[in-house]
Amino acid sequence: MKKNFLLLGLAAVFALASCGGAKDTKTEEGKVVCEGKNAIAITIQDYYMGMSDTLVFTTPNFDVKYTEYVWINDSSLTLKMCNYEPKDLSGERKESQIDLNVELKGTHGKKIEPGFYGYYAYESGLSCAVTMTTAYGRVYFNGSDQGGITLEYADKDAICGTFSLNVEKPNSSSYGIVRTNGTFVYKR
Repeated sequence: MKKNFLLLGLAAVFALASCGGAKDTKTEEGKVVCEGKNAIAITIQDYYMGMSDTLVFTTPNFDVKYTEYVWINDSSLTLKMCNYEPKDLSGERKESQIDLNVELKGTHGKKIEPGFYGYYAYESGLSCAVTMTTAYGRVYFNGSDQGGITLEYADKDAICGTFSLNVEKPNSSSYGIVRTNGTFVYKR
């Protein structure tokens, strides 16, 4: 009888451990990757280019509540991080509901790999496109130095890296101060 309870207990522990939550993602060498937390700091201030109204939104911590991650192929992926659940988006979008949209591409024969992905820097072979969907329209990182993303790891089940995007230009009535700097982590 004790043996049956022990086996049943071990089976229950195994079942609970294998369900839900993010799993450790390991490289072929067994090294755990993409450990850490999201620390995506988003600041949009007086941005108006192509929008229906000026949006002023600041958060020291973009709390990711929903993520869509699509590994399209070995040279293209998309990542969408939202600070709300899809069920909470009913009717008009609230000012506080932001989608952070990311595309990473390898061009000129390059595949998705760790490294720096410049904002729309297609000629470099590793490029990113980052936008934010807001209540008033889409926010782009327009300017002379848009920055980019440093990718630490990506495969079909996990992605992590650091946003290093800025625009600033506080005197611009069209696209002043956009900024997204901070780490991001996603694991299935």
